[in-house]
Amino acid sequence: MISRGTRIRAYNGMLDVLRQGNLAALLVPVGLLVVGWGARASLSRKTVKYAFHGMTLAHPAGWTVAEGAADGTGESVVLMDLLGPGRIKPRLTLRLAKLDEPEEPAAPAAAAAAPADVAPPAVTSHLPLYYEMSEEPVQIGTYSGTRVDSAFAFTPKAIPGRKRDIPVVMRAIDLVVMRGPEALSAQVAAPIDDFENQRTNLEAIIASLQIEPKASAEVPAPVVPLPPATSPAATASTVVSGQVVDAQSGLPVPGAIVLLLAPGTSVSDVDDDNLTRVAFTTGMSDSTGHFIGNRGLERSAHYGVMVVADGYRWVGTDDAVTVPDDGPPSFDMGSIPLLRR
Repeated sequence: MISRGTRIRAYNGMLDVLRQGNLAALLVPVGLLVVGWGARASLSRKTVKYAFHGMTLAHPAGWTVAEGAADGTGESVVLMDLLGPGRIKPRLTLRLAKLDEPEEPAAPAAAAAAPADVAPPAVTSHLPLYYEMSEEPVQIGTYSGTRVDSAFAFTPKAIPGRKRDIPVVMRAIDLVVMRGPEALSAQVAAPIDDFENQRTNLEAIIASLQIEPKASAEVPAPVVPLPPATSPAATASTVVSGQVVDAQSGLPVPGAIVLLLAPGTSVSDVDDDNLTRVAFTTGMSDSTGHFIGNRGLERSAHYGVMVVADGYRWVGTDDAVTVPDDGPPSFDMGSIPLLRR
């Protein structure tokens, strides 16, 4: 806190500058501040095009490549908003996934007549999709795709000499497009507290996405839509639910992500690289703190549980849920208390 005496000395110093007629000494720093603010505003408004394996989009000039090859030649690249608020900046992630070719490729007419219950390749396994909030079809040029609004737990990479950060909840928008034997995806994400403030810029980035046809393909491969999401009750043996609450006040904690780990997985084994593989089912607490798993649990198995929420210490317990052979169709875990950081 600046003391009253310090403020008086600063004020008197400005008066001395004015008395001596040396306005330049006062105007120069003020001018530099104005120039800095103007440059920041200009970067926020100016957009730059970025190309990645035939995907082209426009992002604000203040975004720069943080991970992956800057020329977009790798299988993934991450761009980050250097001017963004907070410690964890908004980010744009582009990915290219090569899907396995079918043993006997079908002609377009045969593919169109394929039974509806034949599932296409598992595209979503290439996305950091921990909790799906909504899903809708979109059209990007000549390609059909899927937009997914989601939330997931994210931990920044450890910096040498600094204590490792704890996971935070991120809100995200994903666009997934099938282009022949490839799956292309673009994701914009920001911490859940900053997401709504940044939504206009993030939506603009997604809206600018264009995809060029593959040069080697004379006729674009038929687009196979993603299978519709099934409700937990349709495929589940036992659906888990519960409520996340503040340990001190007992009030609900909205926006918490609850992960039930695959059988045989310990909480200590979980990291950012394997989270999508070891999370057997997930749920996100609503405004009342209640959650429900998006996938049913198999019976005769034990599941570890992790809970992550902004502003709270994460909790994890091995073998927290056990489903017997004759388990009920639903199971209420009750209240899960979280301590504030």
